[in-house]
Parts: sequence; structure tokens; C-alpha cells
Amino acid sequence: MESHSIELYPTRGQVYIGLYRNVKNAPELRQRLVQQDSTLTCALVNACLVVNSFHVMLAVHRAIHDEQNDNLKSHNLYSEIVFDFSSTIHIAQSLRRFGIEDTTTDILAIKVGGDATEAREFMDQNIKGDLTSLDALVEIRDLKRIQKYYQTGDMKEDPDRIMQLVAGAMALKGL
Repeated sequence: MESHSIELYPTRGQVYIGLYRNVKNAPELRQRLVQQDSTLTCALVNACLVVNSFHVMLAVHRAIHDEQNDNLKSHNLYSEIVFDFSSTIHIAQSLRRFGIEDTTTDILAIKVGGDATEAREFMDQNIKGDLTSLDALVEIRDLKRIQKYYQTGDMKEDPDRIMQLVAGAMALKGL
């Protein structure tokens, strides 16, 4: 699990990112998300659509910024994080694309605030899978699908160039 600070909003605490592989309870987690279970206090993202941890932090920063300015478009910070992965303003489409499905086996969990032990315990209790280093995103990510969703054109699967275009698309969302 990785931990990052948010320099613009230090009072929000650390951001904890855990990559879980071989997840066995995705249908249960998805059902809890659909029912807006308030005890599931983390964002769950389909890991195959994440380029790297910078990609994650872009979405987290935007969601926290919107929360601090009372400008959330979805029902809470964690759904806003998933929404902010998208380059479109369509909430339902964004949650369907970047959120988890019943068949998802690689999940990126994102928790804001608290301490590292608490975050790790929460994620381990709720996600039935193997916690893995974020370095494994290189094996998991589906660059073709990422290019399709962000409409980057054919970048010959160059992750650095794709990430530049993804960052630009995320920044321009809603303008």
C-alpha cells in the first residue's frame, strides 16, 4: 500500500492506495456501492484503467478540491474520486467505466484520511484479495482501453505519452 500527502489540503490527511489482485468478492463490493453503503469508505477503481499512481492522485486531488469548495457532483468523496478518473461530465458513464464490475479481479482501493494501520485493516477486511505493490499496474493496465476511453488516438502503447494526454483530458473536464 502506498501513502501520499495532499499538500494543498493537509487537513484531509494522507491518501492510501492499495492494489488488490485476485479479488474474490467484487460482486458483493459492487452491490454495496450501488446501495450507497456508508460503511464502505473508500473508492474502488477497476485497476486495468489506471496508468500509474500519478493518475490516481490527479483524480484524488480534483475530488478533494471539489469537496473543499462544496462542489461535489456525486454523493460523496469516494464516488467523486471514481468520477474524476473520467474525462467526461457524465456521472453514470464514468462510474460504470472506471468503477468495478462483478467480474473485476484487480481493484485499486483509495482511502483518504486516518492512519496507515487503520486504512490497511479497513481495506483488508472489506476486499478479499491479495494486496500487491502498485508496480504491478504495469502488468494490469489495459492501454488500449485507456486510449479508447480518453480518446488519445493510437500512441503505440507509450505509457508516458498516454499519461500526458490522460492528465490533459482530466484537467479539461467540464470546461
